[in-house]
Formats: sequence, C-alpha cells, structure tokens
Amino acid sequence: MNPLREIRANPRQFAPSFLVVFIAGLFGTAIMQGIGILSAWMTSAEVIDESGTARILIALVGLTFFVIALFVSSIVIANTFSIIIAGRGRQLALLRLIGASSKRLRRSAALEGLIIAVPSVIAALLVSTALAGLTLALLGDQIRYDAGLLNVEVFLPAVATLLVTWYAAYLGARRISGISPVEATSQTVEHGPEDLRSSKRSLTTAIVLLGVGLVLLLGGAAAGVVMQIPLGLPIATIGGAVSFLGFIIGNPWILPPLQSLVGRLLGRTASSRLAAKTIARHPTRSARTVIGLVIGVTLIVMFATAMTSFRTQLEVYAEMLGHRGLEADGDAVLTVVDQTMMFFLGMVVFSVIIAVIGVANALMLSVRHRTQEIGLLMALGQTPRQVRTMVLSESLQLSVTGCVVALPLGVFYGWIGALAVIAPLTGFFGPSLSWWVLIVVVVGSILAVAVASRRPARAATSVNPVEALEAV
Repeated sequence: MNPLREIRANPRQFAPSFLVVFIAGLFGTAIMQGIGILSAWMTSAEVIDESGTARILIALVGLTFFVIALFVSSIVIANTFSIIIAGRGRQLALLRLIGASSKRLRRSAALEGLIIAVPSVIAALLVSTALAGLTLALLGDQIRYDAGLLNVEVFLPAVATLLVTWYAAYLGARRISGISPVEATSQTVEHGPEDLRSSKRSLTTAIVLLGVGLVLLLGGAAAGVVMQIPLGLPIATIGGAVSFLGFIIGNPWILPPLQSLVGRLLGRTASSRLAAKTIARHPTRSARTVIGLVIGVTLIVMFATAMTSFRTQLEVYAEMLGHRGLEADGDAVLTVVDQTMMFFLGMVVFSVIIAVIGVANALMLSVRHRTQEIGLLMALGQTPRQVRTMVLSESLQLSVTGCVVALPLGVFYGWIGALAVIAPLTGFFGPSLSWWVLIVVVVGSILAVAVASRRPARAATSVNPVEALEAV
C-alpha cells in the first residue's frame, strides 16, 4: 500500500481527513493567537496593566485555552481517523491475505497520516495568522503591546496536530491489521457492544478518569470559592480534560443505552425504525459519529455558559466598585468584559464549525463504508427516497443523543471554569445561561446535522445495487 500512489489515484477520498486536520490545526492556532491578541488588548488598559492579579489571571486564561486547544484538536483528529481506518478494515485484510505484513501496513497508514497532516497544518497556520493580522489591523491603536502572533507557543498546537494525526493513523492501522486474513473473504464485521464491554481494563480506566476528573473540577472551583485564589482554573482545566477523556473511553457503556432509548422514542416510521436498528447493530460506528457532535456542542455550551456567567458576575463586580467610589475602575472592568465577550464569541463560532464538519465527515464516511449494506436495501425494494429518509433519520437520532450528553457537560464545564476565575472576586454563584440559548443550540445542532446529512444521503442513493452486491 503506497500512500502517495493512493492519494494521487483518488485524492477526493482524503478530503475529509485533510479538512478535519485543517480545522483542528486552525482551532488550536487561532486560540493561541487569539489569546495573545486578547492579552495585549486587555493589558493596554491602564487598570489591568497596573494590576498584578489581573495579569496573573490573563496568563492563567491563556494557559487554559492552550490546554483546550491541544485537547480538542487531538480528540477530533483521533476520532476521525478511527472512523477512516475502521472503514478500510476489509481493504487491509485483503492486503494481509495477499502477503502484506502488519508492520508494513502500520507504517503505510502512519505515513499517509503524516502526508495529509503537513499541508493541512501549514494551511491552518497561514489562515490563522492572516485572520489574526486582520484583527490587529482593525483594533489599531487600541493595542500598545506586542500580541506575539509568531511566538514559539503558537506553533505548539501545529506540532501537536502533526504528532496526533500520525499516531492516530498508526494506532488505527495497528488495531485493524491484527485481524485474521480469513476475514478478507467476507464483509468485515464490527465488534458488538458485548465484545467491547468485555474489556474490564477499559471500564476501570474510564471510571478512574471520570472520578479523578470530577475531583479536580470540584477542587478547582473550591480554590476560587473557598480559598479565593485564582489558581483553580488550571486545576479545573486538567480535570475537565481528564473527565472528558474518561467519557470517551467509557462511551461503549454510556452511549448505546442512550442511542437505544432515543431510537425507541423517535422510531415512529419504517425508515426511522430501520435507522434505529442500524444504530443498534453498529454501536461503535454510531458512537464515533456521536462523539464528533458531542465535542462541538459541549464546546458551544461551555463557552456560552462561561461567557454569560463571566459577563454577569463582572457586571456585578463593576457595580460594587461603583458603590465604593471607584467608577473609573468599574468602567475599566466593563471594557474588559466587552473585549472578552468578543473572544468568547469567536470561540463559539469555531465550535459550531467543528461540530458541523465533524458530523458531516462522520456521516459521509459512514455512508461510504456502507456501500454493500445500502445496495442490499435497494436491491430488496427500498426506494432512493426511503434510503435518504433512513440516513436523515439516523443522523437526527444521533444528533439528539449527542445533545442529551453534551448539554449538561457543557453547562457544568463552563460553570466550573467561570467559578474558578471569578469566584475570588464575587464569591459563589450559579451558572448564568438563558434557556433560549440551550434551545437555540439544540435546534441549531439538529438543523445543522440535517443539512450536513443531505450530501451523504445523496451519496447513498447513488449506489448501484448490482455493483454494491458484487462483493457480498
């Protein structure tokens, strides 16, 4: 298997990989350059420049967003490549059957990931730097300090993206290349949930990570509320990353029951019932699609919760300063609030893009890997319209499952983060998030998934039943 020959022969099949790596790299780089601009902009205010506490808070916020950038980019890339490599299991088995060694297949897959990652990361760096330069030009004289758009730390997400892409491709091929070559003579069968649940080590790891993450999250919030020190934010950030990693490892035990429940609630028509049964038959593939949406929606809700809580509490703090006769300081705080809101809004936009692209890619790859299954359905009498409805129903059921998981996670993470930052100034407070925001996120996610599923649905109906059944 020659990666360069594969890419030259059919470059379109690698478009999803390139797009995901590009978006992940852009997200990480944009966060680092964005926090640099925000820090320079906020420090340009005299009150912030003269406050040691404020400068420490800005540095901690920058560190937090750096961790978020690396973590989200890594998870998005690893999830996408797990879908891609899993869908090529039969091809890898055929190569094993004709004599290719497992070691050679793993090297080829890793090299392929690296070839895709290099131009994706370079493009992400160029686009992010151009956007950051445009932002600086618009702000003009409002910034008196260097934003450090090309500092060393800006390139760390790009390097991490390269390494994660290479390792995700290698790890996926390592898992698949261990299958017996005999499986090449039949359709590759996905492991059932009972096979996945047999791994007690994975379940134990998931429980431990969830427990440790929850303790760190609560510890970070307690550092702000009880101890009234601003060092709770990095603790809470690590706790959020650890707990979410535990959720990903434990998704074979968490998501299938939810997917089954949603399928029963929404399975009113023949197409929707067929979609629900397809999800139940392939829990791992479905879980990978849901994970992509969960990441995006969790980010959206997390940033929205942190943004509104941050604004509400700082407005209260500015009011307190005004009552103490410090109106100038209060006005400076409100200026900082407005500047921070613009940054959070940019992060919400990026989160929406990650969610939509992640789901669209997962659905397209899922349809591409189910050519024979769809061909069989059409050979048995399913019309193109019924197949499109089935794909749409499947995507909607997965999106509902993703929202059910992501909404509480996002609210909790955003609230804990806001507590860790603002509680030393204002004390304990609840999350500030309007119900209409959650409704907009849910409706918007479902509509975005519905739009994103149109192309995979059209691709599904373009399958020739005779050609699709040739390899059955």
